[in-house]
Amino acid sequence: MATFPLALDGVRVLDLSRVIAGPWCGALLADLGADVIKVEDTGAGDESRTWPPHKDGEAAAYLLFNRNKRGMTLDLKAPEAVEVVKALVGSSDVLIENFRTGTMESYGLGYEALAAINPRLIYCSVSAFGRTGPRKDAPGYEALMQAFSGIMSITGEPGGQPVRAGVSFLDLSTGMLCAMGVCAALIQRERTGLGQRVDGSLLETAVSLLAFHAEGYLLTGAIPKALGSGHPSLSPYRNFKCKDGQWIFIAAANDRFWVKLAGALGLDDLAADPRFAVNQQRVKNRVELEALLEREIGVRDRDTLLKLLAEADVPAAPVNTVDQVMTDPQTIERGIVQTVTHPTLGEIPVVGTPLHFSRMSPGVRRAAPLRGEHTDQILAECGLAPKKIRELRDKKVVL
Repeated sequence: MATFPLALDGVRVLDLSRVIAGPWCGALLADLGADVIKVEDTGAGDESRTWPPHKDGEAAAYLLFNRNKRGMTLDLKAPEAVEVVKALVGSSDVLIENFRTGTMESYGLGYEALAAINPRLIYCSVSAFGRTGPRKDAPGYEALMQAFSGIMSITGEPGGQPVRAGVSFLDLSTGMLCAMGVCAALIQRERTGLGQRVDGSLLETAVSLLAFHAEGYLLTGAIPKALGSGHPSLSPYRNFKCKDGQWIFIAAANDRFWVKLAGALGLDDLAADPRFAVNQQRVKNRVELEALLEREIGVRDRDTLLKLLAEADVPAAPVNTVDQVMTDPQTIERGIVQTVTHPTLGEIPVVGTPLHFSRMSPGVRRAAPLRGEHTDQILAECGLAPKKIRELRDKKVVL
């Protein structure tokens, strides 16, 4: 079988970002073959290193978001470090940063300054609110942006308090969108010979993910409300509690599946009831309908019900815990969990690239770097002599 190169082989990425969104962008580019250089400060380093849980002192979050990267340290407040970044930019294709607006400019490392050094540079800025507008200088974290964007207002049970989604999906989605933006800019550079700035923000990611909720408001003025696990446009389409205390999600997403669900539960009369016969009426009368279903489902054990619904071709799934999905045969068969050798931990599992290709095999090739693991190697690649590297270390510019 022929071996094909990865899409981003030969592309160098300078990753000055921290925590999730920017590092996830860098990790995805690294999965696709890019040589990603992770730059950490000489103080505490990337704060994701402090996030529990830890395995022998190494944080799971850091290990995930920085796989396939080489690592170095730099004190960007030092003029010598700024010169190192500029030297790296000269041989780099992409730079990723997620400092607060104006910080990179204060270091002399803004887009205009670096584009003057390397006009082919693609400069990806990740921020909470974007680099323009009245809130451009405001800080933002995942939960703050879930709150600000309105997402928190439609998450949780009806009448309950607004709830943060359990997954940091705005950070992660912003990282994915920025990776896509970088790839698009690389393609355009092949045509124009010029790089450009890619400006990604959690706010714009959030508004785009509001999707039909946002579009529905724009078209009709309807303000979405929290529906627990339910869907504003479909019913029944939510979690139900079974007799054994376990939960099942039933997705009767159209009239055909609704008829099958009613038949499987022995509720054929409901399928023909004018209040429930078509989806629009079921949504209108969801409280009454779902109360009837809760009673019927609540007298059945989950495994028995899942088998019954599968035989009736009704889409349904157990509400798994994380350990259950990570050990499910389907997860294992798809190979999303890969193994890699870490310098101190030995062989470790890492959640890998969530895409499959027929002509290339992106994946986890290198464990996340130790702090400063490749500093000397990278500085030497910039043309710095061993004596100069020792001087930078003596001045605490690097560690």
